[in-house]
Amino acid sequence: MNVLFLNPSRAGEGNIPLNIPLMIAVLKKHNHEVRLFDMSDYAVFSDSSSNDMFFKKAEFDFQQIVDDRKQFYKDKFGTVVTGCNLKETDYHKDFEEVINDFRPNIIAVSCLSTDFDFAINFLFPFKKKFNIPVIFGGIHAVLLPEETLSAEACDFVCIGEGENSFVDFLTAIEKNLPLESVKGIWFKKNKKIIKNPPINLTNLEELPIPDYECFDPIHFYRPFDGKKYKMVNYEVSRGCPFSCTYCVNGILKLKYRGLGPYHRVKNIKQSISELKLTITKYSFNFVRFWDEDFTSLREEFLKRYCEEYLKEIDLPFLIYSRVDTVTQKKVGILKKMGCRTFAMGIESGNEIIRRNVMNRQISNKLIIEKFNLVKSYDIRTSAYNIIGLPHETREAIFDTIELNRQINPDSFSVTLLEPYKGTPIREMCEEQGLDPNYKTTFGGVQFVPKSMSAEGLQGLFRTFAFYIKFPRDRYDEIRKAEKDNEVYKKLSKEFAEKFL
Repeated sequence: MNVLFLNPSRAGEGNIPLNIPLMIAVLKKHNHEVRLFDMSDYAVFSDSSSNDMFFKKAEFDFQQIVDDRKQFYKDKFGTVVTGCNLKETDYHKDFEEVINDFRPNIIAVSCLSTDFDFAINFLFPFKKKFNIPVIFGGIHAVLLPEETLSAEACDFVCIGEGENSFVDFLTAIEKNLPLESVKGIWFKKNKKIIKNPPINLTNLEELPIPDYECFDPIHFYRPFDGKKYKMVNYEVSRGCPFSCTYCVNGILKLKYRGLGPYHRVKNIKQSISELKLTITKYSFNFVRFWDEDFTSLREEFLKRYCEEYLKEIDLPFLIYSRVDTVTQKKVGILKKMGCRTFAMGIESGNEIIRRNVMNRQISNKLIIEKFNLVKSYDIRTSAYNIIGLPHETREAIFDTIELNRQINPDSFSVTLLEPYKGTPIREMCEEQGLDPNYKTTFGGVQFVPKSMSAEGLQGLFRTFAFYIKFPRDRYDEIRKAEKDNEVYKKLSKEFAEKFL
C-alpha cells in the first residue's frame, strides 16, 4: 500500500521525532511504499530569531549543508533548492501535489497535542476533496482517542505503540479482513466508535534501524561547542521509570499496564550494531541518546555498553538525565565513553512546587551536588526549567532563577507550562481556573497561576535568561525589560554578544 506520513510539527530545523523514521522503516520492511510530508521543512513555522541564535558563533561549513540539501531535493523530487533556508512555498499546494503524484491509500499522522488542531484543520479540505482514509497516532491520539476520532478528518486511531498494530491494520485493509480483529486500533463505523483491545508493547529488539531517507538533511545539522555536527537521535531504552505530573509517562504506564514492561532496554550488542549501521548509512558524527533518563540504566549495563561503544562507534554524544539517578561511577563511565553533555531538569527551583506540584522528590541540595559532580568530570551541563506552574508565584520563579545562578550550567532553557490533557498537572490547572475545554497550543502563555497575570508571566519568561546571566545590580533594568520592548531589545543584543 502507499502510505503518506504527515509530520505536522512546526518547530523548524533540528526536529525529527524518532517514531516516524522507525515507522517508515517498519512499513518498508513489510513492502509498503512510503512518503513523508514534513511540515517542519517550512519557513513559515520557524522562528528565525531563535534559529539565528541557534547557529550563532558555530563554525559551520554552510556549503556542505547547501550541497546536501540540493542533492536531497534532486534525488527525491527532481528539483534543486538553492540556499539552506527552509521552504517558503505554499504547503497546501505542495501537499496536494504530493497526493496527486503519490496517490496514497492512507494518510498517517503522528502528532503532539500542540499540533493536533493544526493537523486536523490542515487535513480537512484534502479529506473532503480526495476522501483518503486518515489514521492518527502519537501521544495525543493515545491519551485522547475519542477526542481524536471526533474530528471529521480522522477515521482511525492507533491507541498505543504503532510498530505492530499499524502493520496489522494495513494487512487487514489489503486482505479485506474485519478491522475489529486488529488490536490497538479504534475506528468509526456507523457513527459509533469501535474500540478494539490494546496490543502488547513493542519488543525493541525486533525493530529495524530507523529510516531517515525521507528527511531533509538540514534537520540533522546541529552546532555544538563551536563546531558543526550531523546529529542522530537514538534510543537505547524506551519508557521512563518516573511519573512527573506534567509528563505523559505516568499516564502511559497506567494505560499500558498488563501489556508488557513499560521501561524496556535493548540488548547491548544489537543496540551497538544498529546504531553503527545508522551512523554509517547516513554519515552521522554525533549521537543524541533519546532515552528519557539515560542514567537510570544500571551501572553494570553502562559499563559494558561503554566498552562496545568505544570499540565500534567512539563518537561524541549527549544524554538526558535526572539528578537522582546520577552517580559518580556512572558519570565516570560516561566520561570515558565520550559524553559531552548531561541535560538535566531543574524544572522548578522551589522545593515545595517541585515536590507537591510536579512530583519530583528532589532537593535543591541534590541538584547542586549532581550538577557539580558532572562538571568535575569536565562534561558540559544543560538545565531545563518550566515556569507558569499551578500555585507558582513570582517569588517561586525567582527561586528557579536563583538555583540556575548557583549551579551555573553551560546552557539552560525555560518553557512555559503546556498543560496537556490527561496529565495530573492538567487537573491542577483546571482546579485553579483553566477552562476544561482549553486545547494546548504551540507556544505562548497557556495557564496563569492565580497570583500572577499573563503579562507578568510572559515578562518573566522573556527575561528569564537575563536574570540568570546578568549581575543582580541590573535587576531593576531587567524588570523594565519585562514590559518595555526597547529595553528588552537593548538587553537582548548585549546578551547575544556576551553569552551566545
